Amino acid sequence: MLEALHLDGADQPVAVLLEGPALRLRRSGIADVFAPLPRLSRVVVHGPRVQWRTEALLACAEAGVQVVLLDGRGVLRGTLVPASAPAQRRELAALLEEKATLPGFRGRLEDFCRAELRRAALQALRAEGIGPEGLDLRLRPLLERWLGPRREEAPTWAAWALLRGLGAAAVAEALSRRGVGPQFLARRSGCFPLPEQLGEALVLPLCPALSPLLAQAGCRMRRAVIALFEGSTPVAELERMLARLAVCLAAEV
Repeated sequence: MLEALHLDGADQPVAVLLEGPALRLRRSGIADVFAPLPRLSRVVVHGPRVQWRTEALLACAEAGVQVVLLDGRGVLRGTLVPASAPAQRRELAALLEEKATLPGFRGRLEDFCRAELRRAALQALRAEGIGPEGLDLRLRPLLERWLGPRREEAPTWAAWALLRGLGAAAVAEALSRRGVGPQFLARRSGCFPLPEQLGEALVLPLCPALSPLLAQAGCRMRRAVIALFEGSTPVAELERMLARLAVCLAAEV
């Protein structure tokens, strides 16, 4: 099974070199770590202190490994997508190509994302044994229910920002493997933030776990959130979400 590689330069810079068919990760005072490219689904870069050699980036492109760039707060800032056509199915790319010129296309994307977010909210509430009756199911009230009042310095909200970025990165990687890279998507959708919107829906069911997680993690928040995401976000759910998107696009207008 392919795995994501997270590179975090928050504690100290990390250099990414190429060693044969593997990335070589070098930190001062620590033994080098090797990450074989054939085992990687994507590389997620956290913050600006991850230093790449060009040959390592080229090797990722040749191996079909996407590199996702998050800023220090966990916000998705960009993706480096291999130029070669992916081996995976291209039905979703073909549907976007076909439907993008039809009236109301962007509105259909917005409606789909709202429906996915509601689906995720109901899933999170069911996991808590709570029915939706009488609750405000908009995103902001739900987040304040689980994270407390919104303050940027609050650890729970910082953790949520990172979780959202991880979700967006996973969706962007899955889309690119279907031939829907960022430039393709931007041109067909009028720059609609589809990875961010679907990524938010993907990780929302994990939101209730953030407060108890941080109570145990302390200052190791970033590692704890990454572990929660990688251990709890099912690949199958992402696949189902993109399958639902294809069905939505294929429906007659």
